[in-house]
Amino acid sequence: MFQPLTTRLAGVTFDNCQSNIRQWGCPDIGTYAVIREPDNPHDSNAVRISLFGIYEMGYLPSRVAQKVAPLMDAGRNFLAEFICINEYAPYENVGLTVRIVETQ
Repeated sequence: MFQPLTTRLAGVTFDNCQSNIRQWGCPDIGTYAVIREPDNPHDSNAVRISLFGIYEMGYLPSRVAQKVAPLMDAGRNFLAEFICINEYAPYENVGLTVRIVETQ
């Protein structure tokens, strides 16, 4: 069985991730979709985290994606649980920390 793991998301400064994290990165949301992107030109193990499959929040870091992607390719399913928003003054960018858990 997959042991849940907590990680900060990568790629949070691209596309609409910053505004999506500010709007949708909260405990009330609870969980996010974990979406496999095998055709991603930057990483064949890419795993995207999004809300409703629409609002991109970021990606699993490559070291985590290397573990999760083969499991997803084998048919296993995962969710990302909200842990916290990462905000550090004086930086304007925010990030998101999630816990990756396997679903049945």
